Amino acid sequence: MPRKQRIEFAGATYHIISRGNYRKDLFTTDGCGVAFEKALFETVERCGWELYAYVIMSNHYHLAVRTPEPNLIAGMKWLQSTFATRFNQYTGKRGQVFQGRYKSILLTEDQPLGGLVDYIHLNPVRARMRQVDDLGQHQLSSFARYINKGGIAIGLMKAAMLSLHGLPHTARGMTRYQQHLALADEANPRKRDELSKRYCRGWFIGTAEAKTAVAEELSESPDTAGEGVELKQLTETRWEKLVKQEMRRLKKSEADLTKSIKGALWKVEIAATLKTKTTASNPWIARRLHMGHPNYVSNLVNAAK
Repeated sequence: MPRKQRIEFAGATYHIISRGNYRKDLFTTDGCGVAFEKALFETVERCGWELYAYVIMSNHYHLAVRTPEPNLIAGMKWLQSTFATRFNQYTGKRGQVFQGRYKSILLTEDQPLGGLVDYIHLNPVRARMRQVDDLGQHQLSSFARYINKGGIAIGLMKAAMLSLHGLPHTARGMTRYQQHLALADEANPRKRDELSKRYCRGWFIGTAEAKTAVAEELSESPDTAGEGVELKQLTETRWEKLVKQEMRRLKKSEADLTKSIKGALWKVEIAATLKTKTTASNPWIARRLHMGHPNYVSNLVNAAK
């Protein structure tokens, strides 16, 4: 199976998630959580990253990080390989430490970043390890670093984190932020599931409009880097933008797609534009334009030439 692409460019912000192999506890062995935190701070300093939030749990971790330089891949490789080497040396174990590849989800808007920071900081509460009132006692987290005097490390963005919530960079600002977290506590299971879908799935956090804009910008930027095959969702976002442009030009609505016959001339016109200007596949075009079997798309487009 092809590997998903990593998207990296200067100024990109990400939600990073990684788990221990087979979801086994990784950071509960004495000193291992602290060792990972140390490797994280070393990575942030080496790569010039801006770390807004992090939390280290028993078998996984979350980061909200901005990369001023396009070096996510190199930085994450150094972080996870360095910790894995130290972990195996410390425990006397061998083999893979993390479960497959880390997950990197792109953000581009301040408001989702503020919500993501809250989501990360409330992880110990969701796991029923802490209450919001004693969240500062979960030592392996940015919240503990922010709220306890003398805990700030290089690259931790306390002032910027507070500004995301309109709060001052003061002790009172942190107190108000903790009160904000108490109001945001995700005790409702349905709300927790919604937040998990919002912050932990897909490749992008933000509005549909922002997602489309990012997809278009990345597709045209020579400075965008990645690894593996083309990211399917990113590519389909560009196709979707073209479909909507053509439907506006032809004064058609989504309702028209389902009401019109499969071979409607205007559908064929859009399909032909997609096949000329993009790499959209017949199955995607047939599904999006309600044109029946994928082979029907090529037959109609060829007949209309």
